[in-house]
Amino acid sequence: MVDAAMRIGALWIAFTLIQVCVSQAVTLRITGISASSTSVGIVVLVKSNETLPSYQRAEVLGSTIVLRIPNVVLDPDAVDTSCTNNGLLVKSELIRTMLVIRCTLASAPDSAVLKRNGTGRLALTIYNSKLQPVQITADPKWLLDVIVLDAGHGGIDAGAIGVNDVSEKTVTLAIAKKVEELIAIHLPKTRVVMTRESDVFVELFKRTQIANDAKGKLFVSIHCNSMPTKPHPAHGCETYILRPGRNADAARVAARENSSIQYERSTKRYAGMDEEQLIVATMAQRSFVRFSEELARSMQKEVHIGTGLTDRGVSQAGFYVLVGASMPNILFETAFLSNTKDAAYISSATGQQETADAIVKAIVAYAELYQRSASH
Repeated sequence: MVDAAMRIGALWIAFTLIQVCVSQAVTLRITGISASSTSVGIVVLVKSNETLPSYQRAEVLGSTIVLRIPNVVLDPDAVDTSCTNNGLLVKSELIRTMLVIRCTLASAPDSAVLKRNGTGRLALTIYNSKLQPVQITADPKWLLDVIVLDAGHGGIDAGAIGVNDVSEKTVTLAIAKKVEELIAIHLPKTRVVMTRESDVFVELFKRTQIANDAKGKLFVSIHCNSMPTKPHPAHGCETYILRPGRNADAARVAARENSSIQYERSTKRYAGMDEEQLIVATMAQRSFVRFSEELARSMQKEVHIGTGLTDRGVSQAGFYVLVGASMPNILFETAFLSNTKDAAYISSATGQQETADAIVKAIVAYAELYQRSASH
């Protein structure tokens, strides 16, 4: 009887383990495949809901790169439009327990390398020798070695609420995280510091404090625009630099973003922040204002091209979150949550990915300008 009971117990344990393994195999999924152009070719990001235990080396067969990942399934909407936008046709099939992903280009690449890129991510770099990589100067002064990304609002501060009930804080964090991922690929020698990585509230003055403590060389604050009434026809993207506002619209945007101080423990530090104080703050940043302006112009250009959002241009206003930054800095308003079309786009996975791609292209263009300044 004892032996029979032990055998039954052993069989039960084995059966349970098999169930666990089967369950893990079924739940392990590829949730996203996106692509972006780099200075050396194309980088394809493969995202999964959990860390992938294993994968095979990328195989180049003519103009097709084949990826093989065991015991995983592909979500139906995993392939992002950024793949076709970058001239990449992505097809997949499940052969028994092996997911086979085929990425086809118009012509054969030089080589392709598949590596891990953080938790639950693989990065496939498709090299093309016809493109020249960005040359990095050895002078530390001109190394864009630290970029600080500021996802606007967070926690108790939801920011603007869209016509589709999406909150600004959710959109800004999603885009900032995508930008962080892409910078790791496009500028691998650059460290990214996030002022927040989750749904928490960070006081405005602490955001630039974080940037300064990290010795940042660039500060990018990401937001969503909104009008007092909704739905509203105003649409498009715009970028701001720190200076006293020249028009009522810029003042309105600054007032809305600055209202986040209502959630801070004390607002005394902002009590004297009038136009005169903003002029003083602007003067303190005069050594790098040219770089802020260059990045702002590049941001507008790349986002307009990459997303189709209307280019509302570069403006200036007194944003508290930019005051005190000891580095080039901008505040980028991605789209209007008060506009039905804008809100639907910027709250979608495709819109956020395309916006992040464009932001990084602007940062890479800025990095080239920044580094060239070493010779002047």
